[in-house]
Amino acid sequence: MGLLDILFDPDGFFKVEVEEKKPIYRGLTVVLLSAFLSAVISSITSPAMAKAIYRFMLSKSVSPEVAKTIASTVKLSVVLSPLIVIVSWLLVSAILYGISALFGGNGDFSDTLKVVAYSFIPGIVVFPFKLYIAIQEAKALETLGLSSLSGFRDAAVILNLAVLAWQFMLWRYGIKHARKLSSRDATIVAGILTIALVALTLYGLFNHKNF
Repeated sequence: MGLLDILFDPDGFFKVEVEEKKPIYRGLTVVLLSAFLSAVISSITSPAMAKAIYRFMLSKSVSPEVAKTIASTVKLSVVLSPLIVIVSWLLVSAILYGISALFGGNGDFSDTLKVVAYSFIPGIVVFPFKLYIAIQEAKALETLGLSSLSGFRDAAVILNLAVLAWQFMLWRYGIKHARKLSSRDATIVAGILTIALVALTLYGLFNHKNF
């Protein structure tokens, strides 16, 4: 099946991927593309963020040398962001593999890695929206400083929740075939992880609003 079949028949797509032992390179390509796009976003926002943090630190009577050192660490996000994507791929795979074991899951970890890799497709699809938000955020940081971030937080959260909803569907079908689970058990396994991630997303939103 072609890669586009994951959009219209994810159940059949993952069944073929696992049963026919398709090579992992297609899924790995998805992860690497997602990592690259993450670096693109960071390269847009990190310079403006570093300047905003530098100005903020100076306003708090921090010495220019210390403020510059703290602000410069933000630029590391260009390197760290793609690494975080790869680590999250491994971590999500391990979590789904572990949870599915509680439901009698049976299958190689490599199969779980393969199907989870495709769950980064939603993030790639919404990249144009993320890019637009990043550009506007960078402009706001340049003129208004850190106080402007609250205006973009809600949009980012809504986008992330939409991506999570799509990822839930891909995790559900993917783990069903990778770990040979029933549709019910696969839904529960994927649901546990999704609910946890939604809770963390909302906690981060409310925590920032109360800050």
